[in-house]
Amino acid sequence: MNRESSRSLMYMSLSRRCWLTTLFVASVIIAYYLHYTASLSGLPSGRTHQGLILGILGFAAILGALLYSVRRRFMGGAMRQIRVSADAHKDIQARERQAVAQLQTLQRQALRTPPPQPAALRRQARAILKEHAVTRTIRVRVSRGTGKGVKLNIERKEWAGRLEVWYHWHLMLGCLAVLLILTHAGFHFGNVVATLAFLSLVGVVASGILGYVLYRVIPPALTRIEERANKTPEELSEELQEVKRELQTVIEGKSPAFHAIYEREGTIPSLDLVTSLRWLFRAAEVERDTSRPDRLRLVVKEIPQTEQEDFRKMVRLLFQQEKLEVLLYPQLRYDYLLKIWLSLHIPLTGALLAFSLIHILSVLYY
Repeated sequence: MNRESSRSLMYMSLSRRCWLTTLFVASVIIAYYLHYTASLSGLPSGRTHQGLILGILGFAAILGALLYSVRRRFMGGAMRQIRVSADAHKDIQARERQAVAQLQTLQRQALRTPPPQPAALRRQARAILKEHAVTRTIRVRVSRGTGKGVKLNIERKEWAGRLEVWYHWHLMLGCLAVLLILTHAGFHFGNVVATLAFLSLVGVVASGILGYVLYRVIPPALTRIEERANKTPEELSEELQEVKRELQTVIEGKSPAFHAIYEREGTIPSLDLVTSLRWLFRAAEVERDTSRPDRLRLVVKEIPQTEQEDFRKMVRLLFQQEKLEVLLYPQLRYDYLLKIWLSLHIPLTGALLAFSLIHILSVLYY
């Protein structure tokens, strides 16, 4: 491999590197399978020496993919349990700020023409991290920027490795496990348990690919919505509940005409914030009702004069409620979609482990 190709591989995105590695390993598995089946007189079987090797590798790939869940749930929790004194924490934060400031200056220097060599830039960045003793909490990666320039990526170092790397390994091993189990069985299954185990594996991988798509689409969409709202879903929910309480106070003891207008205009017909399976087939976002101001302007004549001021207050609260609900709905819906996906992916994973263990024990016993 020449210098230019190795440099291109270094700057290649993590996702692309993982998928290229998956394709390479898959081609090796297929070549191995074709090689050993070429010398067989009958059908390939999982009980042959080569079939057992493929089966062991397939089960190892399944277990390796499951380690991502361990990394995400347990190691992250263990890392949060680490405590330092308040003074030590302030000292770490101060050193990190100083290091980041110098790294940002280095980044500006890297944008000059001609840009510095990546290796030299990487050495300077590491020297800055060592100078401020923050190599255990901050890491710097050098990647290709726009044009021929280079870019510094300043990241917080994660215990046990970057979660993003673990996630791509999780995807890669899951996809390879399907191929390994297929070649292990010789592309045919001789009993119900093995068939159910393989179908569970296919379901896990298929739902995993769906989750990959969802996580590529939903978090950026949520970020845009939260930036537009400038509030978290929890803050929006609290404000919405406060608005509803004020509305109940305003309409209390009012005339039947007042109540009739509130009942008619108090909810958006096309919007329901109660989670439901219908959310799977509804629009991702809901637009505000542009005709509502005109309707409320026309019905104000139906309200007694003594209630006009409270009516105007109710209208303001209704508009505020509508704005909050329109902002909150997509956030709740996206969160609901992720929960629906988890309720599919996790049980399939449990079924896969159960059927796989039953299959392995039955083979060892019989």
